[in-house]
Amino acid sequence: MTENDGQDRLFGPNPSGLDESPHGMMVLVIVGMIVGLLSGMFGIGGGTVIVPVLVWLGLSQRHAAATSMLAIVPTSISGVISYAHNGNVDWVAAALLSNAQSCYARAELEMTGLAGVLDDLIISSQEKARNPAPDLYTRALDREFVTAKHALMVGNDEQNDIVGARTAGIDGVYFRTEISPADDPETSSYAVRSFTGADYEGLLDYVLNA
Repeated sequence: MTENDGQDRLFGPNPSGLDESPHGMMVLVIVGMIVGLLSGMFGIGGGTVIVPVLVWLGLSQRHAAATSMLAIVPTSISGVISYAHNGNVDWVAAALLSNAQSCYARAELEMTGLAGVLDDLIISSQEKARNPAPDLYTRALDREFVTAKHALMVGNDEQNDIVGARTAGIDGVYFRTEISPADDPETSSYAVRSFTGADYEGLLDYVLNA
């Protein structure tokens, strides 16, 4: 008795229950094309259609679900490549953490045009937490789906911005500006890099070459 004979006794000729004859494969290809057409025209999730169809064709529920999830991988990769090529993928997320009142912060961001370039705005008065509380930083991480080691805090208040971020495991870049607290140092020992003034070019160079 061969190994295949033993498997056939346990599971049958095909454990998944799918007809693997040339006719069955042709039907499967046609169904796949129809499902793809429906998904593209009407925005119907492929899994919504393909799983019941695969079960109807003889596949077990578990095999049908697994096949549907596997089919997502190549289409997702091709979609990301296409969008990235056209500059439509946001590789860097930017969130603003503020201890200011919401009514002032939002109006200022709209006035300066910064509201449109930020992915999120996290304001202490709405979150019921205030810098340097670690909770505020971890909420920002959770919302942007990033880990602390892949995040960078930029601030001009050593205690609230840089030390607070560090307690959440986030590296900080310190800007010593005219509105920094009077007793703040020129350079912060808690920051991975310090700049005099809002040196955005220096910050960009640091981020790109770190």
